[in-house]
Amino acid sequence: MKIVWHCEDRVGAEMAGPGIRVVELARRLAARHELAVVAPGATTLGDEPFARVEPSDLGATLRGADAFVTQGFDFPLRAALGFRGRLVLDLYDPVQLEQLAQFGPHPSASQRISLAHVRARLLALLARADHVLCASPAQRAFWLGWLGAAGRLGPAALADDPVARKLLAVVPFGLPEAPPQAGDAPLRRAFSIPAAAPVALFWGGLWDWMDPALAVKAIAALREQGRELHLVFLGGARPGGDTMQAAATEAREAVRALRLDDRVHFLGRWVPYAERGAILLEADLAVTAHRPSLEAELAFRTRLLDCLWARLPVACTRGDTLASDAEREGWGAAVDPGDAAGLARAMLALLDPATRARARAAAGAAAECYQWSGSAETILELLESPASPRPPLLMPGEVAGESPLAVARAFAEKAFRRATRRSR
Repeated sequence: MKIVWHCEDRVGAEMAGPGIRVVELARRLAARHELAVVAPGATTLGDEPFARVEPSDLGATLRGADAFVTQGFDFPLRAALGFRGRLVLDLYDPVQLEQLAQFGPHPSASQRISLAHVRARLLALLARADHVLCASPAQRAFWLGWLGAAGRLGPAALADDPVARKLLAVVPFGLPEAPPQAGDAPLRRAFSIPAAAPVALFWGGLWDWMDPALAVKAIAALREQGRELHLVFLGGARPGGDTMQAAATEAREAVRALRLDDRVHFLGRWVPYAERGAILLEADLAVTAHRPSLEAELAFRTRLLDCLWARLPVACTRGDTLASDAEREGWGAAVDPGDAAGLARAMLALLDPATRARARAAAGAAAECYQWSGSAETILELLESPASPRPPLLMPGEVAGESPLAVARAFAEKAFRRATRRSR
């Protein structure tokens, strides 16, 4: 089988979540099938078991392919709608909800057009897809609604798949099977943090739907209690460019206003993928906070998985799937969004040696559920099983499998009965 996996995000030494997901899953799928990754920066990747192709060559790469896996954007729509093989949509990252959280209640005209474009494109792709991938049961419920709206939950589609597991599969973000490797204290060297001082790491991007300023306020609350804790943000620009600055600016302003320059630090570079383990292992705990939004409710905070990989306890805000897991399974402490005092208490609790040891053990147990190999196996099972029938384009799934003549006759009969009732 020849598989083409397209990614709109940049891949290479420095990658954000979408690129990481493509590269890690492609490595495992390539052990059994011919595979090409089509993405910006693909040709800069080192020795990999798959072909590396730049996006300009997507059309040529798709010729003769048996499966096309894509996150849905940044390529001509006709390439997917006209593809004759298996089309797989990887929708683990609900872009529409991110945009709604980023744009806020008063979007510009251009932003409104972007929202409409995302909705229309997703509906077109969902009407054609053979398989849809998501990251969690909560996301599965969300995308089932979209599939119903796209006319895909009809009798023919559910005949051999009554709970739509082949049409819509949960494929979580994953973790490497090998453990992280320690480095030479890169954070303490960069910011002259004393060896005995504990370090909290805000692990993840400073996106506009996040609330990094809340973590700054929590550090201020701890300082008032006479507790020393350094906080490090990852302040580097996202690979491929980043237009979101509001949350990062708010965090920097909070640092200045609270006079925490000696306690709060911003790492001014994107951490290369191969180096993230050393930074995670140097920290004493991780912290993450978001603002209330639909993005948070459907998010799968992939950077929290890195904390499981490093056995790093997490203090976080409630509202997303992994925050709920952290609180329930014991590898983190969660507080309500906006609660700086509560976040400070959670961070302080996780610095207690006994509490920290229990959280580390719980993180190790939870990490076993999120191996990349398991996620890859789910995709392979889908691709290696017989394809389910899909409705022709422009035909709703509810009537797929019925003859056009029978559909027309039934429609005419219903219309006649309705007209007759109205005339009485």
